[in-house]
Amino acid sequence: MENLPIDIHVASDGQKAIDFITNADADPAAPCPHLLLLDLNLPKKDGFEVLERLRASERCKNIPVLIMTSSNSPSDQARASELGAMYFRKPPNYDEFLKLGGVLKRLIEGRCR
Repeated sequence: MENLPIDIHVASDGQKAIDFITNADADPAAPCPHLLLLDLNLPKKDGFEVLERLRASERCKNIPVLIMTSSNSPSDQARASELGAMYFRKPPNYDEFLKLGGVLKRLIEGRCR
């Protein structure tokens, strides 16, 4: 893909993502994400609940967030913007999806400068 210099942590549902952020706030030795790739349609807690928890975090509140979703809802896009997240509508095919690596790389590089 893009040879991104990152460790990847996957949360299988929104509650586990919230727990990851809560743990990062509670334990300075715990990892804090450098970037969050977030779907809106998650089990247990939705993506906006995760994003709101992230923005309330003392340690992780300023990390860049890319919401990747099939939703084309203007209200979802507005809410994402209000919470400081980029909005990326899931592409219709695999070749287009692979371009996501370049988007992530630019996000990470912009954050590291």
